[in-house]
Order: sequence, then structure tokens, then C-alpha cells
Amino acid sequence: MKRHTCLLLMTVALALASGSGRAAGTRGWVGSWSAAMIRSPIPANAQLDVPQAARPLAGQTVRQMVLLSAGGRRVRIRLANTFGTRALTLRAVSVGVRAPAGNDSLIPSSLHALRFDGAASVTIPAGTSRYSDPLPLAVHAGDTLGISIYAAQAIAPSTWHPDSVNDNFISVGGDYTAAATMPVAGTIDSNDWLSGVEVEPELPTSAIVALGDSITNGFRSTVNADRRYPDLLARRLREADKNICRHAVLNAGIDGNQVSAFYGEFGQGQSMRKRFRRDVLAQQGVRAVLLLGGINDIGEPTMVAARQHRRVDGNALAGHVVDGLREIIAQAHAAGLRIYGATVLPFAGTQGAYSAAGEHARARVNDWIRHRAGYDAVIDFDAALRDPAHPLQLRPELDSGDHIHPNDAGYRAMAAAIPLQLFGCARRAHAAVSTAPHPRP
Repeated sequence: MKRHTCLLLMTVALALASGSGRAAGTRGWVGSWSAAMIRSPIPANAQLDVPQAARPLAGQTVRQMVLLSAGGRRVRIRLANTFGTRALTLRAVSVGVRAPAGNDSLIPSSLHALRFDGAASVTIPAGTSRYSDPLPLAVHAGDTLGISIYAAQAIAPSTWHPDSVNDNFISVGGDYTAAATMPVAGTIDSNDWLSGVEVEPELPTSAIVALGDSITNGFRSTVNADRRYPDLLARRLREADKNICRHAVLNAGIDGNQVSAFYGEFGQGQSMRKRFRRDVLAQQGVRAVLLLGGINDIGEPTMVAARQHRRVDGNALAGHVVDGLREIIAQAHAAGLRIYGATVLPFAGTQGAYSAAGEHARARVNDWIRHRAGYDAVIDFDAALRDPAHPLQLRPELDSGDHIHPNDAGYRAMAAAIPLQLFGCARRAHAAVSTAPHPRP
């Protein structure tokens, strides 16, 4: 499915300094921005009547604007050909800091060509990704970088992230990677090949990965406004005590994504349990995961079943979500990460996806998340956003209008529902915390 503050914490998260070696922060490379890649074209599915593909480039430059959540003295980027069937050759790549004027304009003094093993061009074999060489460039949390890619030949990206929730820019024909402002032929709302930006921080810094679906990706939030809940959480962290709070927040949300996809990949991208290693464990400097998922495992099979004149089994739907979440929790703990689970938001009134059986499944999943999942803490987004008068629905002032995705105020409420002490960022607890033992799965 595309696109206050009440919380239930089942255990007290340990302070940053008492975490495992992996969780304690690093002066080495740490993720500052990310996008979860999927295959292009997206096949027709529960939400798409026809396939959806990335926009082809005809010898043009694509400039992608990304908001950094951590700063550092050096920068490198990660380019992905994960779903390509042949080697990908890019002729030139550059990076610069966005100018105050906005749009595609970069600060000229910040614009630098990127190298790959010393070369200006890079060839990425099918199914792999490549890092650029480190670039000495001082950047700060909250900076927006413009990363420009020129492929020379006509090409249709096979690895992308649709719905970037901001405008990226395509030039007229030619290589404009060295141009602070380029002649723009159009905009796209996707990220092509660009899967990550990493920084080398001055002080130990760690990354928090927000894993989820369109709600994590920020569907129906204001475009170009950085109002997705992970963006707003990153802003809260930046405004906290810098002596004890140094974290990046990486968005690993995909519109329509499922936790387990037991009945089939009816939405977009591989399921969260399948992509966990690539989109979470492979991130540099990760210490914790925020996991919100399950609504598409409930709603998308419901939509498919309705078209086939069948009914769904709420108990079965819930069971498959729980199985997928349990597997992800086990992967996180095996890697030494803390994992914080979020309850599934209300969705009554959502056209096609809502049913009584689906609501039964959501209630069962949330009960398991709150009481038996074995998360290191539970964030009760359901309680934070539901309408007290109609608890199966989102609060009207937080509803984007489709009854499943929050609006900007709703995403702000989600970010506010996450206690910063989970990440060692609050000297005093500001939320109700239970120290009762929490069983592991």
C-alpha cells in the first residue's frame, strides 16, 4: 500500500555507551542517507494496473538531491546495479552542496568530480554495487547534496527507488556533472542507481535504520519538504545534546512493501525479511533498527482476494506477519543490533484494502508486538495516531485523506512518539517506561 504521544516501551534501552561494539558509534564510515532499491520495471500488482518503469535517459545527466542526517570530513557514495542483467557503465559522477537558491543549483566551490579507483568512469557488474573513492569534503547534518550522474549512452535504469518524495532533475542532452547549474529538461520523483551516501565523522556516530513500507517512505507527505517521519526523527536528534547524541537516520522504506509476502509480492520490492541483509545489515555504522510493517501483508492479499471473489482468513494473515517479523528480529539480534518495533496504524476506511478480517489480523499482530515479540522496545504508533472516538481509524487531523497514510502532522506525531533515550539522547526519560522482562522470540 502506497503511500500526543502515547508509547509503550517494554524494556529500557541501554544508553549508547553501554551498547555492543557495533552499536557504540564509529569514527569510520557511517551511512548518512539511503534509499532502498527495487527492480524496474515494477510488474503490475495489487495497486498497479500496468507496469511502472524508471524514466529512460538519452545521454542526459540526472542530478539527485539527498538530505544528509550526519556530517563528516569526507564523503563517498554507493551506486547499485543490484537488479541489472548486464554491466552498467557511468561516464561521470559528481557531488556538490545545494545552493540556497534551491532547485538543481549547487555551490560552485563545493562541486567535485567523484572517482572510482582513480578513474572518472565506473563499470558496475550486474547484481553488485560500487563505492566511489573518498572525497575530502566537509558536510553537515541537514545539508542537501546534489549527486549528478552521466551515463553517455541511452539507458533505462533497472535499479531504482520510486517515490523519492522530492524532485530530482534531468538535464537536456549532455554531461553537466561539472556544472553548478544545469539546463533542466524535467524532473523525476525517483532515485536512479544511487543507494547511499556515507560520511566519515569527526566524532563517533552511528546509524539508525527505519525499515518499512510507504508510511516509512513518507507517501503523501509534502514533496520537497523533508517531512517523512525518519527525516523528522533525524531533526529531533540533531537538536538534542550533541555531546551524547550523534546519530544518522537512514530511510529503508518502500511503497507497498510487505514483511513476509507469504502470498506473493503483491506490492513493490522484495519483502522486508528478504532485503534485511542488504538494506539494514549492509549499512555502515548501523546500531539500531526501527521496524514498522505488516499492513500490506494484510491489505494487499485482501485486495487480490476481492478481485477473485474470495475472502481472506484474518488469523492466517496475522500469522504470516508475525512469522516475518520474528525472523527479522532474530536477524537483528544475531547481528548485535537493537530493534524497536512499531504497532501497525489503523486503516479503517481504506478503499479496497480494509475488511473485518484484516482488522482482526491487525489487532492480533499489534497484540503480539506489544506483549510477546521480543523487541528491545515497542513504539505504539497505533495509540499515537488512532482516533479516540473511532479507534479503528486515524485521527482526522493526522489523516492524509486515504485513511491509511498520515499527513505531515501525522508523520510529525510519529517522530514525536519515539523516545530519544532509546538512542542515549535524553538525560531524563520523558515517557512511561516499563522494566518488566520482555521475552525473546
